[in-house]
Amino acid sequence: MPDDPKPASQPNAPAPPSTSAKPAVAPAQPADIGHMPMSEEFDSAKWTLPPIVPVLIAAAAVAVIVAILMFTNRATPIMSGAIAKVVSADMDGNTLMAVKLQLNNVIDKQIWIKDVSSELETADGKKYKDSAAPSGDVPRYMQAAPALAEAEAEQIKAELKIPARTSYIGSAVFSYPVDKKSFDTRKSLTIRIQIYDQPTLVLKQP
Repeated sequence: MPDDPKPASQPNAPAPPSTSAKPAVAPAQPADIGHMPMSEEFDSAKWTLPPIVPVLIAAAAVAVIVAILMFTNRATPIMSGAIAKVVSADMDGNTLMAVKLQLNNVIDKQIWIKDVSSELETADGKKYKDSAAPSGDVPRYMQAAPALAEAEAEQIKAELKIPARTSYIGSAVFSYPVDKKSFDTRKSLTIRIQIYDQPTLVLKQP
């Protein structure tokens, strides 16, 4: 008998599945930028607070620098003074006041007076301000109210020059729209000596 013929190969037979094929990778999920893990944010104070020692050292250094600047830039007094005498007189329901002042130039250069003013505070808390009377009017006031002569002296006026390291005694006249009783029972009296390019000297009498 003739040999059995070999079976013919089947055309287009499917290939067996490969066991070495890699599984498909799932597409990456887009990052949710609106969500931050809270465990990183609040898990430990070390992530939010700096070390305490460097902070204390820096604070101390800043405090030392501020203290040095305040010491080197502090205002140096250039003039001192005092209210030596206050005299008042009634003028038809108003009050004229003459005040004698002692002013001391404590620096090594001449100073110029720019303005002299006063403020009266009565017992009821009301305040009245006035500028010193012009020196040309003072003799007339002294004649009208002789009592003011008790505080008479050279007039302290604008542009008055006080030499370096010297003292000056002068007076100024003011007027207030209060009666003499209200003046005598005053709460306070303040005299301000304004100096060119320098702090104002404030003298106060309770």
